[in-house]
Amino acid sequence: MRMRGLAVFYFVVMMSLFWSCTEKESALEILQNTIVSIDTIKTIYYKQDMVRTNPQNHNDTISRFREMYFERLLGDSIVGVKGHWFMYVDDKINVIYEDIFDGKRLVRKNNKDSVARIYDLEKYPEFKKQHFWGHNTPYAMQYEFKYMLAHSAPYSIIRLNDTLILGKPCFQVLVKLEGKTTLPGFLTRLEDSEGSISETILAIEKKTYYPIRMKGVSYQADHPEQKIFIDQKYYDIVFNLSIDETVYFETSVESLSGYEIKELHPR
Repeated sequence: MRMRGLAVFYFVVMMSLFWSCTEKESALEILQNTIVSIDTIKTIYYKQDMVRTNPQNHNDTISRFREMYFERLLGDSIVGVKGHWFMYVDDKINVIYEDIFDGKRLVRKNNKDSVARIYDLEKYPEFKKQHFWGHNTPYAMQYEFKYMLAHSAPYSIIRLNDTLILGKPCFQVLVKLEGKTTLPGFLTRLEDSEGSISETILAIEKKTYYPIRMKGVSYQADHPEQKIFIDQKYYDIVFNLSIDETVYFETSVESLSGYEIKELHPR
C-alpha cells in the first residue's frame, strides 16, 4: 500500500509540474511548438466536421463532413501534400466528391455525375501560377503559423483560457487582424483592407501540439452584424500511418474507368 501511495504521489507531482509548465507558455511559444510538432508528421489521416457561411448566400449556413489521407510533399507550394479528400454532402455514408492530388496531377471526381476533371500540372505548369484550387492541410497551417511569427507586427496573437475539445485538453490561441486581409495556406500574404477585421481561434491539443479545431469570423468594422464564419473540427486523427499510394494517390486515366474525363486548361 505504501508503494502504491508513493506512486500516486509522484504521478500527481509530475502532472502538476507538467501543467505548471504549460500554463506559462505564451501564445507565440504554443504556435512555435505546433510548428515543430507538424514537422514530425509524414502521413496523416483524419475526419473533419465543418460548418460555415454559405459563400453563395451569406444568410445561409452549410455543413460538410470530410475524410482526408495526406502524405507530406516537400516543395509543393499548393497544398504541401499528396492527398485524397473524400467529401460528403447530405450524410456521412455516400462520398459525393473526391479530390486526388499526387503533386503532378489533380483529379476532381464527381461521383454523382460520374465526371472526372483532370488538371495536369506537368503538361500545364501555368496552373502553379494561379489560385486554381486549394485545401487546408497541416502543412499549409504550418506555413501560416511560420508567416505569423515572421511578420507578427500586424497580428494580435493572444493565449485564451484552456479548454476541452472532444474530451481533449487544449490550448486556445486567438489570432486577430485589423485593416488587413490574407488568403489561407501557402497563399498567405498580407494586403491592406480598410475596415476589415478577422478573428481566428485555434484549439491546439496539449498532448500532441496539433490543431483540432479552428473557428474563424470576418466582418467589416462598419457592419459588425454581417459576419462570415467557419468552424472546423478534426478528429479520429492517425499520425504517420502507412498509406498505399496506388490506392489513395492514383491519378492515372486507367484509374478512372466509368468516368467521363474532362481535361482542364489554364485560363
